[in-house]
Formats: sequence, structure tokens, C-alpha cells
Amino acid sequence: MKLLAIYGSPRIQGNSELLLDNFLEGAKASGCRITRLYVRDLNIFPCTACGECEKTGYCPLQDDMQIVYPLLLDTDALVVATPVYFYGVPAQLKALIDRCQLIWQKNKKKKPLFLKPGYLISVGGAKGQHAFDGVILTIKYFFLTLGVKLEQILTYAGVDAAGAIKQHPSALNEVHTAGGRLCSK
Repeated sequence: MKLLAIYGSPRIQGNSELLLDNFLEGAKASGCRITRLYVRDLNIFPCTACGECEKTGYCPLQDDMQIVYPLLLDTDALVVATPVYFYGVPAQLKALIDRCQLIWQKNKKKKPLFLKPGYLISVGGAKGQHAFDGVILTIKYFFLTLGVKLEQILTYAGVDAAGAIKQHPSALNEVHTAGGRLCSK
């Protein structure tokens, strides 16, 4: 099984990265072939709402999305790890998601097919009841565009400082177990 892992945080070795690394250790042990995509290392322009993708089926912006589109479309499973920024995803990840308007335009008249499993791992400093609502909705509809079913959501609140997730009593084990289950299906 091919698994695309999207690292959505701009922070190197931050909490979401540590969580995703543990998820991938479990996935690798169960046989997944993993491709890692670090959004912070990509040059992705924001969508300009030019309408070209609707008219022509192509995006006129030439940047690293030319690398990303094939990865998104040619995977068997998808996992996204992201911190929470003001109840949403970081700008770098949001730019990638918004540029999937091209894929949405191509598929908008088709009934969504959930052929691929998807996982969301998110961590944030806030502890409020709705701290992850924006992230979950964004990823849910991003996945819908790609034909990915959001199978599991793993969220960790009240974790902010870099590396603080290591102090959480169960987080690293939970994501490792989830990764292991993904590829053993």
C-alpha cells in the first residue's frame, strides 16, 4: 500500500511532526510504502481564483504543486499532520489545499467515491471544546475532493511548546498503533 504523509507544520521537529513520524513507524512496520511531503519545503502560490481550472482543466500557476498533484492522485492512503493555527491549518498547508480546486473542478460532477483511507493527526495549544473544529472540517473536505474517507481523527489539545507531545501519556503510542493498523488492512 502506498501512503502519502503530509507534514503540514512550518515548525521543524514540532509536535505534529513527531506524531506523524510515530504514525509512520507503525505504518512502515506493517508494510506501507511511504512518501513524505513536507509542505514547509515547497513553494506553493496561493490560489488566485482566476477560473482557469474550470475553463481549461489546468492551473496556470507553475510552482511545486506540479509535484504535489501526482502524489495526491497516485496514493492508496493519505495522512495529514498539522498544528492548529487560529482554529485552522497553517497557511502553507492551506495554500496546498486551496490549489486542489483544480482536482475539485475536474471531479465536481462525479459522485464522490471513498476508495482511499485517510487519517488526520492534529495538535494544538488551546484546550477549548471547539479547538479542532476548523481543522477537521478543512481536512474532511480536502479528503472528499481526493476520494479519501476520513477514517480516524487523532487530536491532542493543550500541547504547544516544541517537543511537548513527548510528555503526553499516550499520544505517541496511539498514533503508532493507528499507523500499524492502516497497512495491515
